[in-house]
Amino acid sequence: MPSFADKVVLITGTARGCGTVLADAFANAGATVVGCDVDAEAGKSAADKIRAAGGRIDFSPADVSREQDVEALIAGTLDAHGRLDCAINNAGTEELSEIADATESAFDELIATDLKGLFFCLKHEINAMRANGGGAILNMSSVTSSITAAPANGLYAATKGGVNGLTKAAAIEVGSHNISVNALAFAAIDIPGCMIWRYLEEQQVPEEVLMQAFPVGRMGRPEELVAAAMYLCSDDARFLHRYDTRPRRGIHRPVVTRHPRSRHPRRRPHSD
Repeated sequence: MPSFADKVVLITGTARGCGTVLADAFANAGATVVGCDVDAEAGKSAADKIRAAGGRIDFSPADVSREQDVEALIAGTLDAHGRLDCAINNAGTEELSEIADATESAFDELIATDLKGLFFCLKHEINAMRANGGGAILNMSSVTSSITAAPANGLYAATKGGVNGLTKAAAIEVGSHNISVNALAFAAIDIPGCMIWRYLEEQQVPEEVLMQAFPVGRMGRPEELVAAAMYLCSDDARFLHRYDTRPRRGIHRPVVTRHPRSRHPRRRPHSD
């Protein structure tokens, strides 16, 4: 694993799931982590555990769908640490419903958090990194949602397609400033609290059905996600721009599910 000693790493959505795993890993690699989440209580608890293990992390409640929250988060990072070296845009929300049953308000919420929130983060992260001579930005995307698709997940897929488009455009715009912008499109990482487990539960999909989509016969492991994220945030990967990395464990077909149609779609905030 690369060392992130003396690096300041911002990670959004650190209250649970992949965000918590990434925050812990970067702190263990020597970084000063700045975490945020709309769930203040869970985010503070996760940060306390990282500090108890010897890691350095600041936590601030923030809603990435509000530009003033993002602007204050970045400004606070610069005030406290003087720079921003890496940013992992991980925060998001999900909506599990078929397109024909989905509501305008559900789509608006997804767009506000998953897409507009990413725009706000990119905007202020880029300006901060320009000031300190460069950096690395990693946007968390999704294989199964934006590339292979999955039933009852179309709205989320649309936002992640937008994430990929913003990633490519930003990379072209800021490469000359020594800022790399990449996307990590992952699927089925075996981490408690990650979206895949909620999807299986709410759509009543047996775990063995999901495994049929993976030639290796298993989900990805947390350390495999961490390794990919750390490489893309490291100085060794600075030449990579607008790279859509897909650590998908050899997934070769969409997941076929037998899910009940519901006129009452459910929406939950998540941090992965």
